Amino acid sequence: MKIAWKVALATLCILVVFFGGGSYLLISLSFRSALVREVAVAQEEAQMLRLSYEAVCLARGVTMENMFQEGRGVARVLEDSRYFTGRQFRVTTETGRTVYAAMEPASDRALLEEVGEGSWGYSIRREEKTGRVFIHCADTITLDDGVLYLESARDITSLFTDRAVHYRIYRYLLLAVVSAAGGVLYLTSVWLTRPIRDLGKAANRLAAGDYASRAEVAGGDEVGELAENFNQMADAVEKNVRALAESARRQEDFTASFVHELKTPLTAIIGYADMLRSGALEEDKSRKAAGYIFSEGKRLEKLSLSLMDLLVAGHGAAEIKAVDMARLCRQAAEAARPAMAARELILVVRAQEGSLPGNESLLETLLLNLLDNARKASAPGGTVTLEGTALPEGYRLAVTDHGRGIPASELEKITEAFYMVDKSRSRAEGGAGLGLALCKTIAGFHGGRMEFASREGEWTRVDVTLGGAGHEE
Repeated sequence: MKIAWKVALATLCILVVFFGGGSYLLISLSFRSALVREVAVAQEEAQMLRLSYEAVCLARGVTMENMFQEGRGVARVLEDSRYFTGRQFRVTTETGRTVYAAMEPASDRALLEEVGEGSWGYSIRREEKTGRVFIHCADTITLDDGVLYLESARDITSLFTDRAVHYRIYRYLLLAVVSAAGGVLYLTSVWLTRPIRDLGKAANRLAAGDYASRAEVAGGDEVGELAENFNQMADAVEKNVRALAESARRQEDFTASFVHELKTPLTAIIGYADMLRSGALEEDKSRKAAGYIFSEGKRLEKLSLSLMDLLVAGHGAAEIKAVDMARLCRQAAEAARPAMAARELILVVRAQEGSLPGNESLLETLLLNLLDNARKASAPGGTVTLEGTALPEGYRLAVTDHGRGIPASELEKITEAFYMVDKSRSRAEGGAGLGLALCKTIAGFHGGRMEFASREGEWTRVDVTLGGAGHEE
């Protein structure tokens, strides 16, 4: 069942319970109040009849002995009185003999037996044949030598008739209210639940692959909050899907680039090896072929070692111990100086004392890669600076060169595996495009991040802020 139907039916049930129950209770209370008033009136009439009958009997000297001789006279006095005209009452002896009768309902002996001297009682009786309803009252008339029973009846048929009419009107009115309210409640529920239906449609579109689909936020109620939460979830889903798609694209690019990087040196190795195998070559040509085989083999070795470092850092399998960062900076600088000197570059090292939990070999690889990239980007005679700064909760490394710089559009891509800003220059210098990807992985393993700043044709600066292995950045 749809929620609009549920809301409409639930509200209608509540309306029926409260409106129907309240109306029924009101009619019942009104009837009960009217019945109490009628009983009080019937009691007053019965008392007036008793007092009047006693007074007439006393005035005419009526006793139990001459009751039936004087009874006719008493009857004429009562019939001539305007008060008694139209009154329904009956007077009987204790034995049940009738003294006077001007009453339609039959005598109620059970009621008379319950009434004692000085007390009275009543019952509500319905005649089966006529359907009329009476308040049947019973009282005692005290004479000097005995007691008579006085019965009176008050017709309250109209009271019950009115109640039946009220109940009938109540049923018709309840039916009309339920019909009208049901339609209004359904339309209102459909209107109120429209944002939920729109939200469901947006969810279906999202499930079908339309990740740009969003729900319309209308109002500041709970449904509006739900729509906002849904849109936030959709934003997160879209972001994750795009990240997965981008990751899949990078994996494909990584595989394609890896195959290409393997193919080039392998082709050269196989070609020159085939030349050596095919026959005798001149000594110069043989030496040249062996040199190509050796250089391409070293290139494959470097590629395999870089991939191995990527796997080690990426899976957090490296050994962790305290690393002296100042000593590590000096050590990496000494290892890079020969290559820097060959390019006539000046390497300046400024490192503060500081310690960091990590893997010394991976951190040295990070520094060597950054210094090597700075060397490749610098023109002969330039300066490369390595700075180390101790932080309250880590260490920051910064490598600056004054070379050709990096275009702003390339800065976000340079840490992707096998990505090269200048592919021909990188391959000519033995690069495979794994250096910065490896640096990013090593920095992440040490709870750090890499930041790049560059001005094309002037300088490039790489900042690596490390928090230590096992530290979440």
